[in-house]
Amino acid sequence: MTRVLQNAWAPAAVLGFSFVIGGMSFARDVWWLLHVVGGVALGFFFLNAVEALDAVRPAWRYVAVFALACTAALGWELAEFALDQVLRSRLQESLLDTMSDLMFGVCGAALYLGYVAFTRPRG
Repeated sequence: MTRVLQNAWAPAAVLGFSFVIGGMSFARDVWWLLHVVGGVALGFFFLNAVEALDAVRPAWRYVAVFALACTAALGWELAEFALDQVLRSRLQESLLDTMSDLMFGVCGAALYLGYVAFTRPRG
């Protein structure tokens, strides 16, 4: 289990960085990039976790990791929605905001997985 969690630093770093820049004046301009980087971090974490567990056949690993990254992005947006409802916060500004957050996160995961798939040595 330790080997699975050792790469949790990537999504944790993105989460920490988002809290640091969240209140800054330029945050709104780079929020889309933070979601892309978050998707990359999720892809990195889940790919390493799936490979460490060796629970998924190699041919299906990228599909499983992509599904896990998409599920994590959706879970994050659901948590934001729940906080907005319970605490009356404004984490989700609009449907466009929520959908673009999901889209950028999914694109980040897909970009990372595509990069790894095409640059790793075969064999």
